[in-house]
Amino acid sequence: MGASDGGHRGAGEGGAGEWQGATLRGAFETALRKYRHRVAVETDGTEYTYGELDRRANAIANGLAEQDIGPGDRVALLMANRVEFVVMGLALNKAGAVMLPLNSMLTNDEYEYMLSDAGAETVVAGPYFLDRVAGISEAIPAERFLAIGTGDRDLPEGFADADELGGDPDAPPDVSLAPADVAGHFYTGGTTGKPKGVIHTHRAMTMNAYSHVMELEITGEDSLLLMTPLTHSAGLFLWAALLSGATCHVRSGFDPGLALSEIAEYGITWTFMVPTMIYRTLDHEALETTDTSSLETLIYGAAPMTAGRLREGIEAFGPVFAQFYGQTECPNLITSMGKAEHRMAVAGGGDGNDGDGDGGGDRSEGDSGSGDGPGEELLSSAGQSCLMTDVRIVDPRTGEPVGVNEEGEIAVAAPYTLTEYHDLPEKTDEALDDGWLRTGDLGRIDEAGYVSLLDRKSDMIITGGMNVYSTNVEEALDEHPDVGQVAVIGVPDEKWGEAVTAIVVPREEGGVSADGIKEFADGRLADYKKPKSVELVSNLPTTPYGKVDKQALREPYWEGEEREIG
Repeated sequence: MGASDGGHRGAGEGGAGEWQGATLRGAFETALRKYRHRVAVETDGTEYTYGELDRRANAIANGLAEQDIGPGDRVALLMANRVEFVVMGLALNKAGAVMLPLNSMLTNDEYEYMLSDAGAETVVAGPYFLDRVAGISEAIPAERFLAIGTGDRDLPEGFADADELGGDPDAPPDVSLAPADVAGHFYTGGTTGKPKGVIHTHRAMTMNAYSHVMELEITGEDSLLLMTPLTHSAGLFLWAALLSGATCHVRSGFDPGLALSEIAEYGITWTFMVPTMIYRTLDHEALETTDTSSLETLIYGAAPMTAGRLREGIEAFGPVFAQFYGQTECPNLITSMGKAEHRMAVAGGGDGNDGDGDGGGDRSEGDSGSGDGPGEELLSSAGQSCLMTDVRIVDPRTGEPVGVNEEGEIAVAAPYTLTEYHDLPEKTDEALDDGWLRTGDLGRIDEAGYVSLLDRKSDMIITGGMNVYSTNVEEALDEHPDVGQVAVIGVPDEKWGEAVTAIVVPREEGGVSADGIKEFADGRLADYKKPKSVELVSNLPTTPYGKVDKQALREPYWEGEEREIG
């Protein structure tokens, strides 16, 4: 096949008859060519077609290649959500370099640690991060500094403009890539210690992108609204959308009123929110007067969503909710639960599988005040294993599989689990057990294959010798009509070892008291699970990825203490 519009193949990619879709470069070359006249990205009111992204990425990729940046080289991206992030991601795939995305909400100390740990040779900064990168340039190993999207702004000393590298926009560089080559170097959230570098190959990331297309029902007819950092889950949604020919409306932050207005203005069909974003949207005054009828899919994940507020969301937006469960080591898709299962749960039951399971397994006495029926149990689950995953529960100590409805650690096998933790062979050996990734999350699986997430191992509370899953207590307390958000942690206690403590954000100031929360727990929770203390606050701290930061909540209580979870 010749190098016509319909048959061009990137130079250096395989021989005759080889399928090129097993690398990100090959997959995106096909999509960018196939959908070249469609709008790929809209941001700040400006639209960019697939063809425009392709040419700009080709030019930068060739410029990088002329600078000897290619396969194996770590290139860090530090910028807010903007079209340049998309362009640079595509350019790095074309050049064969390793993408190292850095969350835009971290501190300079965190950037120094990650860039040094990864050994990043090149840092690409957006306009808001030039001075910060310049300020730490002497403390990191990077030798090249590039700016992008800065317009006519004067650049700090030592920076070059990525768009002025002078490469050919008509074709990608001649680079040989294999599916086993490293494509991405990502960092965990560091909620249990120093962030760990997670290494993913082209094969893993490409299979993960294809899995997103299938599991999350992204099509070329969709208009996506992406408001969370592209360095994390939203970036995976974006790459899947580009493989599908969809249009992504990229925003640099979240505001509930603005999100509602943009759903109406752009006819948004698909969006992703973490639970805290959904809660703020549900509580916003504009919800009742805004037309959100175009919305067909609202994906939630990154943290558990309580059944009560999920039901409230379905009543407000309709049967559009779907969820995923994943982690950096197995991006986004370990389990998922689709819209049909959510509809079934709200309708009052069924296991979503036309089988005999009860959609969530038996709860221990008093675990939740969210209802009796299988529908509520289904809403509280994390769904079933994804199309490309096998999920099982293992004994946290021995690694041996446990039985149906028995509690243990969630383990997953998939074609897109991490290859290794960067320079951490012992951590890698702990996480990868004969092809199974040990997630560090506790859960159980029922007869129908539905996975219930119980807690992170690090978040489980041991009080008076009894194990308490913080999520169970949160689920029960969240049913209080005046509770906006709640987080439950264990704090040191001479009598109990750890005392169950609830930290509550009222829906309205003064709307609920600590004693009222304790009284509400009576009859809903077993005695040993009831909070010994309740603290009322105006907001909960979150990680840069939108999760409630329980480590930050625990720090004031545990300073100087040693905490071990058995």
